[in-house]
Amino acid sequence: MKILNLYPQPLEQVGTYVRRSCKIERQDDDRIINSRILWYEFPEIENLPADTDSESYLIAVIMEAMLENRKIVVHGRVSRELLANLTEYRDAWCCCLPEVYHPVDFQVDEIVDNIVRLPSAVCAFSGGVDATFSVWRHGKNKNGYRSQTIKMCAMVHGFDIPLQDEEAFVNAFNQASATLKSIDIPLIPIRTNFRKVIWTNWEYISAAALVATLQNFKRIVGTCLIGSSYPYKSLVFPWGSTPATDHLLSSEEFRVLHDGATHTRTQKVATINEWKEGCDNLRVCWQGALKDRNCGKCEKCLRTMFNFKANNLNIPACFPESSISYKSIFKILPFNDAVLSEWGQILDGAICNNIQDNWVKILSITLNYQRALKGIKRFLKLVLRKG
Repeated sequence: MKILNLYPQPLEQVGTYVRRSCKIERQDDDRIINSRILWYEFPEIENLPADTDSESYLIAVIMEAMLENRKIVVHGRVSRELLANLTEYRDAWCCCLPEVYHPVDFQVDEIVDNIVRLPSAVCAFSGGVDATFSVWRHGKNKNGYRSQTIKMCAMVHGFDIPLQDEEAFVNAFNQASATLKSIDIPLIPIRTNFRKVIWTNWEYISAAALVATLQNFKRIVGTCLIGSSYPYKSLVFPWGSTPATDHLLSSEEFRVLHDGATHTRTQKVATINEWKEGCDNLRVCWQGALKDRNCGKCEKCLRTMFNFKANNLNIPACFPESSISYKSIFKILPFNDAVLSEWGQILDGAICNNIQDNWVKILSITLNYQRALKGIKRFLKLVLRKG
C-alpha cells in the first residue's frame, strides 16, 4: 500500500520567528521512500495551534496524496468537520479530473469535535486586485450582512516571492503594510517552504495552500477570506479557488469564505478606485524580474491597466507604463481559456461603461478571432479523436 504519513513536530525557535512543522513521509508497503519537512514561520505571536494539531498539514498534502494515490495517515489530531469537508473536496476534484486525481482514504490518530470558532477574520494580502477589493469592502462594512470584521491580514513569503528573495519581500511587505495602515488593519508576515516541498500544479492547489497557511491563526481568528479569482458568471473549472470548493477547506474552528465572485475584475477595480492607498499600491505582477513591483509589460499588468481604462479611470502610478494603447493588446497574444475570459470581461465592462476608444474595437476583433481559432482547434481534435 502507498501511504503518506504526517508527523507533526514540536514548535521551534528560528531566529526571530517561531516555526510550526510537519514531517511528510512517503511509504510504499514497508519501505520508506523519502521524507520532507513542511514548515511555516511566524513572528513572535501567541496562541498558535497545539503541536499535535495537524489540520494545516492535512490540507497542505491532500492534493499531492490524491495525485500519487496515497492513503493519508495523520499521526496527530484533526476535527471531524474538516475530515467530512475534505471527503467532499477530494470527490469534487476526482469528479473534475478523474484521470489525474484518486479518491484516497484518511486515517487519523485523534478526531476532535465541538470546537469553538472565534469571531473576526484574516485575509491573505499582497496588494493584488482580489485581496484589495475584499479588504476594502469588508473593512468599510460595504458587504451588508456578509461583512466580516478583519482583525488582521497576512502576507506569505514563499508563494509569489521566492524565499531567497528577501529584499523583494521586505519591500512588498512594507508597501502592503502602508496600504492596510490607512484602514487600521495590521499585516503579519509568514514564511513557508510550501512550494519547495509540495509539487502539485499551483493553479489547482493555490486555495488549499493559502488555507493551510492561514489555518495556523485559528486560535486568533475564526474565518478566512479568500478573494475570488473569477465571477459567478464566468467561473473556470477545474481551478484552484472557486466558490464551489473553497468552503470545503473549512474546519469546525476555521471557516473559509470565498469572497467577491459577485464582481468581475473590472468591477473590482472600480470599487478599489475609492481607496487611494489601495489603488496606488496595487501589486499584480508575478512575471517581472523584480517581484516587489509591477513591470507594466506582462499580460497581467496590461490586463489590470485595461481594467482601469474599461472604467474610464486613470491608470494608477503603481504601473511604470501608464500610457497604453490598442497596440498593447497584441503583446499578450495568444490567450488561454482563463485569460480569454478575463479579457472578455474587460470588453463587456467597456461596452457597459460606453467606452468608445479604438482599443475597444481592436479588443473585440481580437477576441472574436481567438474564440474562432479555439473553436476550430477543438473541432479538429474531436475529428481526429473519432478518426
